[in-house]
Amino acid sequence: MNSLEAAAEAIAKSILRCDNVQVISHNDADGITSAGLICNALIRVGIPFQAILLNRLDASVLDRIQGPVVLCDMGSGNPELISRIKEKCFVLDHHKPIGNLRCMHLNPHQYGVDGAFEMSASGTVYSVIRHMGDNKDLAGLALVGAMGDRQGMTGVNKAILDEAIEAKAVIVKSGIKMAEDGLIEDVLTKSIEPFLDFSGNPEMAHEFLCSLGIKGNIENLAGEDLFRLSTALTLRLLIQGSFAADSAIGEVIRLENEVVKNSLEFVQLLNACGNRDVPGLGLTLCLRDRRALGEARSLATEYKSYILKEIEILKKGHKELKNIRYLLIENLEAGAVVCSLGIRYLFTDMPLLILNRKHDEVKVSARGNKPLIAKGLDLSAALRKAAEAANGVGGGHNIASGASIMPGMEEKFLSIVDELVGVQLSGRGIA
Repeated sequence: MNSLEAAAEAIAKSILRCDNVQVISHNDADGITSAGLICNALIRVGIPFQAILLNRLDASVLDRIQGPVVLCDMGSGNPELISRIKEKCFVLDHHKPIGNLRCMHLNPHQYGVDGAFEMSASGTVYSVIRHMGDNKDLAGLALVGAMGDRQGMTGVNKAILDEAIEAKAVIVKSGIKMAEDGLIEDVLTKSIEPFLDFSGNPEMAHEFLCSLGIKGNIENLAGEDLFRLSTALTLRLLIQGSFAADSAIGEVIRLENEVVKNSLEFVQLLNACGNRDVPGLGLTLCLRDRRALGEARSLATEYKSYILKEIEILKKGHKELKNIRYLLIENLEAGAVVCSLGIRYLFTDMPLLILNRKHDEVKVSARGNKPLIAKGLDLSAALRKAAEAANGVGGGHNIASGASIMPGMEEKFLSIVDELVGVQLSGRGIA
């Protein structure tokens, strides 16, 4: 950790010497909060910047780079592309590095920290901006990014949480972890995280709560009511076959300095902005502009309705090979989120892939879980190798990865992934 901090400080000092900075970041919750952290820090020291939020890093980005550039939540897996950047370049990422980057590069994997579970891109960026001024009040944003990537408060994330509590950027209490505040019945009915067997069904939610004799606002639950609801939700999830009861019960993080108090709502808002192709709106929220809040909440409501419909499509339309479960579909709105929810709450025994054909391209989302990782699963390696064989690109984390392939290559791609995952889960590794 001392070495990581020293590298972060060196990068911070180098950024502070720039006359202007271009920020390029991923367009999901972790990427948007990463951009928000560095942009806030730049504003505070008076360095002009331009921010660009993207779905992925490719060669077309090179033409848009002007002046010193900070790449957030991307770059570690693209050494050839990064080598073509002629300007001063800083890569702040948490995906597994491939090869060597000839620029200032900070990644938790370089220091023995697991970037899939213990430190997000936003955490990596936060480690830099801590050395750019008094920015500890921004620690809550780093936690939002980690939660957006479904990371727990362990490792470096726990250290950031402790710092955030000390700086009064967040408060933590025991409770039900939901992405909305308000009447319990409304919140449970609309819940997608956790995804319950009555999500989207107000009659079933009402019946569930009546059986417990519980009502009121979820953020105010305490004592015996909190205990009864926590126990009932845990049992409900276990009956569903989910290992993710911890996603519903435990430490609730409330944000003291951001535009919303509920940290999980912030994640939901940012993911909705990214999915609806307005990630800049999410960045505005991270810059603490409340004027964007109404529009973001409307987008999130619309996005959640798509998710609930598409989970039903996954339930009815999935297929299985020997080692993987998959859905082959066209024009899903929320493929990555549905894939994550599917592996956590519906189908936990095998890796889950969603192949979503949109605009003459097949976008692949793949998800595993901790029990599968413990058996040897590495989706990043499997998707990278299978995508290359299918004339595409792929990579990410061992537990969550993605790929892009051309239409017509789906069967070949799935066959290779199935074979590679089989080798991994047999304990024989992967080439």
